[in-house]
Amino acid sequence: MHTHVIQRFIDSHALPHHFADDAERWFVPLSDELMAAFGRSNTMGKSPFVLGISGCQGSGKSTACELLESLLSAQGLVVARLSLDDFYFSQQRRRVLAQAVHPLFATRGVPGTHDIDLALTTLAALRDNDRSDITALPRFDKTTDNPLPREEWPILSARHNRPPADIVLLEGWCLGATPQSECELAGACNSLEREEDPEGLWRGFVNEQLAGDYQILFSQLDRLIFLAAPSFNSVLTWRIRQESRLRARELHSAPLASELMNEAQVERFVQHFERLTKHCLALLPSIADTVFELDTNQRIIDRR
Repeated sequence: MHTHVIQRFIDSHALPHHFADDAERWFVPLSDELMAAFGRSNTMGKSPFVLGISGCQGSGKSTACELLESLLSAQGLVVARLSLDDFYFSQQRRRVLAQAVHPLFATRGVPGTHDIDLALTTLAALRDNDRSDITALPRFDKTTDNPLPREEWPILSARHNRPPADIVLLEGWCLGATPQSECELAGACNSLEREEDPEGLWRGFVNEQLAGDYQILFSQLDRLIFLAAPSFNSVLTWRIRQESRLRARELHSAPLASELMNEAQVERFVQHFERLTKHCLALLPSIADTVFELDTNQRIIDRR
């Protein structure tokens, strides 16, 4: 059955043919493990099982989550798929933060630009056995840089004496990250920090936010998977490739396409993520339950 699911997934996402081999080798066994994990958590009355998938930009987190959703749904489970990106604040909310704290907070991405209260509320709703109404799953539109209207969020229906979902898949670029020490924060890591955050106010506030409710959110994970890039050098290449694909999809929608970034803008954007991405590459292999090592072409080459 999973062979047909994988082929439909490849066709619908226009993925290369080698993806079938990768899916069979790495993700079919993982979906079987998740089925077993759900069974154990359900027996213990702790469902849904919450899986976190962490990895830098362009590492394939979203594709992995969507594939797992397809594989698990085909086996009869109700899956709630979420991204940390779904909880970004609106442009207006970030402008307020930029004026009050630091101008760099106008750009979405780092801890402090997410509505973590909404994320925690959403997870709580997905764990509620007694809900009598629908559960809406937040969504963010990166082409407009704002959350989608609530009426456009996907919904899960209430189930009698059961939580709305059996498994929650949550992916995010800094999922599982811990705050850095003052010593680590002291020096700028790139030109963006040197020129626009010379006193460290932005990165200091980011670190404070990461040390707060983000840790509460990360503690909700039952299992963490880390997609480990070869190095930070791969991130810019992957992010440019990702933006190009997004632009290609929006060619027939000029207002939306105009919001996408060119290569120079992508390069500056990625610098917002450099500090914590490098921190995650050093930290998460020793923290994550499963590590998938990637090559420079974004393909998994090993699991540990």
